Amino acid sequence: MIGAVVESTQETVHTSAPKAEPDLDHLLEQIADKDRRALKSLYMAMAPSLFAVLVRMVKRREIAEDLLQDTFLTIWNKAYQFDSRRGSAQAWLFSMTRRKAIDRLRTANRECLGIEADHASVEPRVEFWTPLLDSETQITLGRALRSLKPDVNRAMKLCYYYGLTHEELAAEMKVPVGTAKSWIKRGLAQMKLCMTLT
Repeated sequence: MIGAVVESTQETVHTSAPKAEPDLDHLLEQIADKDRRALKSLYMAMAPSLFAVLVRMVKRREIAEDLLQDTFLTIWNKAYQFDSRRGSAQAWLFSMTRRKAIDRLRTANRECLGIEADHASVEPRVEFWTPLLDSETQITLGRALRSLKPDVNRAMKLCYYYGLTHEELAAEMKVPVGTAKSWIKRGLAQMKLCMTLT
């Protein structure tokens, strides 16, 4: 069923954008009740943006297409887990999508290089602030990020580029949640200081 819904809308998704902002919270509620039309509406609204994230992360369009379908299958099965009191629907969808890509990259890296290389080859080709800032600010922030201690640097990238929560970050780096939070706080403080002194 999910495959048919996705395939019926893929061509349109890759060539056009939605015309109006849908109520994502409401769509997820309907999907939790197994409403196929709601799933199709969500796909039309969000697939272009989610697909762009996947392509950027895995670098291969065919893999991104597989992951996009897998993402929407998970949405179909787990929409009931979404809680608007804990965050926006859009953030929930992007977080799920990033996790799909990270899992795929992690599996590939384990097969080729072993678990320790997981995030070495997942580094973004551009830093996470690139679309938002001018080139001079990008250079300054890039320098600030590189000056951080390795654990803090990795924590910042996993949190702000890949969208991991503090709990997910702690699990990924095998440290207490408090440690993960302190690394992020320290990283932000050091980068703010660097920007102030520049």
